[in-house]
Amino acid sequence: MTNYRAILLYYSKGNTTTQIATICDCSRTTVIRAVKRAKAIGLALPVSDKIKDEELYFMLYPKRGPKKEYYRPDFYLLNKDKKKRGFTKYRAWQKYCRVAKREGYKAYGKSWFYKLYKDYFSFYKPSRVKRSENMRQIRLFTSLKQSYSDIIKYSDESRARLEAEIDEWCKKRRLDKNRIWIPCPSVS
Repeated sequence: MTNYRAILLYYSKGNTTTQIATICDCSRTTVIRAVKRAKAIGLALPVSDKIKDEELYFMLYPKRGPKKEYYRPDFYLLNKDKKKRGFTKYRAWQKYCRVAKREGYKAYGKSWFYKLYKDYFSFYKPSRVKRSENMRQIRLFTSLKQSYSDIIKYSDESRARLEAEIDEWCKKRRLDKNRIWIPCPSVS
């Protein structure tokens, strides 16, 4: 899934659509559509951290959300049953179908149920947002800048080397470093 939070964050900092597409590793069209949708729904930029990535996606594209007529599986209860001997994914799906029918809803098909099941029990459950290599590099530079600002023992030479590396990285990608990072106060 595209990182819409990052797209809106970098837009609020004044980056162009091309720069945002480079940073987030997506198309310019995706950036333009996300910004247009955010403006249409009146979303405050930058997006609050209280809003989860999946919620943000469904806010921007409400028609792509879960269908109301389908019964949402209760994976907590299915997880309890998973411990029983012989309880497989297929048996979990059968139980889900019976419960959905009893509740008066439609049931997801087997393949879609398996996808939801995998998503729920996967190790990386909280965030399914695509992280680009450029975003990883920005996070690395940010943590290095923060550590250099926090710890006084680093020499001015090492800080200058880091700034030169950041400048070179931004220049290679045609990015304005002042629109990516908030300038850190220099430590005397």
